[in-house]
Amino acid sequence: MIKKKPSSFRTDLRPPLIAGATIGAVLLALLVLLAFMSEGSNPIVPPKHLPFYALALFAVHLLTVGLILGAYLARYRRISEANDAADLMTTEISDMFRYVVDIPYAIIGGDGMVKIVSGALQTILQFRSPICNVPLSDFCSVPMSEIIGYAQAGEQVKNLSYNEDGVPIDNTQPMTTEIEGRKYDLRCYIMRSRGKDYYFVVFDDVTDMMVLKKKKYDEEPVVAYIVIDSLQELAQYVRVSYRTAVSEIETILKEWVAGLGGMIREYEREKYLTVFNRAALNDCIANKFRILETVRNVKLGDNSYPVTISMGVGAIDGSFADKERAASDALDIALQKGGDQVAVNDGKSVTPYGGRVNTMYGSTTITSRVNSQHLCQLMREAGNVLIMGHRAPDYDSIGSCVGLARLAICAREGDVSHIRVVVDRNHQNFRNCYDLLAHLPEYRSMFISGETALDAVRSDTLLIMSDVSNVFNTECPKLLKCVQNVVIIDHHRRPDQMYEFKPLMTYIRPGVAAASELVSEMLELSPYHDALLKEEATLMLTGLMLDTKNFTQGAEMQTFAAVHYLYERGAHTNVARSFFTESMTSLFTACDIDSRTRTYRDKIALTWQSLDHPATEEDTIAMAKAADKLMTINGIEASFALLHAENTVTISARSHDKINVQLIMQRLGGGGHYDMAGAKLTHTSLEAASQQLKSVIDDYLDHEYGVKEK
Repeated sequence: MIKKKPSSFRTDLRPPLIAGATIGAVLLALLVLLAFMSEGSNPIVPPKHLPFYALALFAVHLLTVGLILGAYLARYRRISEANDAADLMTTEISDMFRYVVDIPYAIIGGDGMVKIVSGALQTILQFRSPICNVPLSDFCSVPMSEIIGYAQAGEQVKNLSYNEDGVPIDNTQPMTTEIEGRKYDLRCYIMRSRGKDYYFVVFDDVTDMMVLKKKKYDEEPVVAYIVIDSLQELAQYVRVSYRTAVSEIETILKEWVAGLGGMIREYEREKYLTVFNRAALNDCIANKFRILETVRNVKLGDNSYPVTISMGVGAIDGSFADKERAASDALDIALQKGGDQVAVNDGKSVTPYGGRVNTMYGSTTITSRVNSQHLCQLMREAGNVLIMGHRAPDYDSIGSCVGLARLAICAREGDVSHIRVVVDRNHQNFRNCYDLLAHLPEYRSMFISGETALDAVRSDTLLIMSDVSNVFNTECPKLLKCVQNVVIIDHHRRPDQMYEFKPLMTYIRPGVAAASELVSEMLELSPYHDALLKEEATLMLTGLMLDTKNFTQGAEMQTFAAVHYLYERGAHTNVARSFFTESMTSLFTACDIDSRTRTYRDKIALTWQSLDHPATEEDTIAMAKAADKLMTINGIEASFALLHAENTVTISARSHDKINVQLIMQRLGGGGHYDMAGAKLTHTSLEAASQQLKSVIDDYLDHEYGVKEK
């Protein structure tokens, strides 16, 4: 350690000399005055005494000046000694801070050249001298411009940012670099010396802290719910022991959880609760939850019925209770999106994995009966009931809303005045349907617009969403912000969005062909099964015919059971079929579209049409029919029809059982069913939309579907 010697004592005598001269001048003036007083015939001061007075005044002057000078010199010496001691101490502290205290820091010029490094940083960098002139970039990955910006931003934050209590807040975040395999956070402060800016940069070793944080993160527990999808229902159709199948799947799940270092417990038949850590979850995400494929390889009967599972994972911060609720919400989403998938809830969003098989989860009449009873009770307790489908309503949306309106009329014992259906009254599909209902008195004021519905909202209003679970695709999304009591009834896979509200009831069954089928089941299993009018039954039959392509796609046993009920209530097939007539223009358009068909990756059919006018409803229907027709081509597993108009591209997607077009359209912001979906791309060209579509198809086939391009 270098010690500084005290500075030599150099006294400034000007102040005491000035004081002495001033006193001397005063005493001299006094002596002159005495001399004048000693002159004359009667002098006041005898002349013979004047020398004595002069000697006395001189002695007083010497004494006074001596005292002043002595006091001044003593005080000056004390101050000088204190300054020397402070200088010495400052030097020692500076030297200790640089060489002894283990704080790595560097002083850097604005040009990025390192001027001085501390002993700690010198040891880390293995520099020979603390005084250097090397570029910062030689050992630090953070550019000098960022360091300067950080230092300047830090000063602004400290001066301008305050919390609610008026306390300043430092919102700056540290920069990070790596030196010799260790991580350092950088803190920077501006120094000004001799008119120049220098930057005092502290290197804070955070390697051990980061290791601990990573360990804590990896060991954070997550909670997951697992259910076996419709195993009991599948076992009804094959000659296999239900218990044997359950045992096999349970063994697979236990082995999988054991490999994760977690625990699993069956809390109900075919339902399991498991706990493992985040590191294991990240491994599962990396392999896209291979457990889904493992379970899917378990087949029932003659190797034709795959078994699937659904899983909800709560990977949020908080208590076990919070994680359990998050896992439960995620499981609901996984099931409502069709099962055979894992939904991971991180508190900000829910990310799905899997969804390759179109499952039949929840297809029992017990579920329909319970939900029918619950919905009727909610209808009775509500002050008024609003029923709403999706925008641009099709026949399934309108038919299911009409069926729910009938259920509400019965549940409320004929109280029609407090039941309304929210729909676009100007849409052609609605006008076709209203022609069938116009003569019925209960429907003369039943249908209202979204704006009118907003005025009808009360604190006890019940809002029922039918044939739609995507909030933004409803006829009036603003209603969801005003109504507290919401019910969702749908057959589409639930979107990934998190609801801002907690639905009173959610009845989503993606394995069902149409929303009208769901509502038919609920009506049939309610005490009011014989109240459905023939006109209402016909509209619901029309919805079923639309979504099943005249019962050629997605129709299952329960679908025909619903049709049987609607026929019993007077549904008229010929009237329903009349809704599907098309013009000669549509036929010509379809033929024109067919001529542009191309194949992609051997199994995908693509077609397109570009319009020089705004797309009409007829144009959209023509593209949907074109997508349907492409599915009749041998070897085609999915089809996509693109309609370009006014810088917007609408996509209609169809598939068979092997490809989930809902997952593909979801990547483009759309949605729908496993085998029928769509999306709309705005502010884009046909070529750009086509390339974007091919990109998401590739991503799905290469990663989700497991098929690599040769």
